[in-house]
Amino acid sequence: MMALAPSAAPLPAGPETDTEFASLDVTVTNIKKDEGVIRLAICRQGDDFPDCGENAVQSADLKIDLGSARAQFEDIPAGLYAVSVFHDANANGKLDTFLGMPREGYGFSTNPPFRPRAPHFSEAQIEIDGKTEAIIKLRYLL
Repeated sequence: MMALAPSAAPLPAGPETDTEFASLDVTVTNIKKDEGVIRLAICRQGDDFPDCGENAVQSADLKIDLGSARAQFEDIPAGLYAVSVFHDANANGKLDTFLGMPREGYGFSTNPPFRPRAPHFSEAQIEIDGKTEAIIKLRYLL
């Protein structure tokens, strides 16, 4: 399974910093159909998680294969992040909703429990340091 190239460039270390870089391997499971794509964003705290959009550290569209999708991200400055994903089943570029409820599968790093709102950054945060792995199980409401 192959991911498309990440759409956000890694953050370069400045001349006065000793930034350590890390990698993140993401596996998305529980995908109901192999149609469409999985849209993924790696967000920093304070970047409007889960909708960090253009502020994402890295993002990608993942190919679905037999109910799962995988991606590897390199050169991420070590630190705290949260990952958001959704199953764009009709490939229209957005999470479709009905009366405010997602009509497509969605998920977050750490797989926080369901609440009638999007999780806060602290509920989905992971520390990316060295080689980090995240398994995200999609949730479908409708």
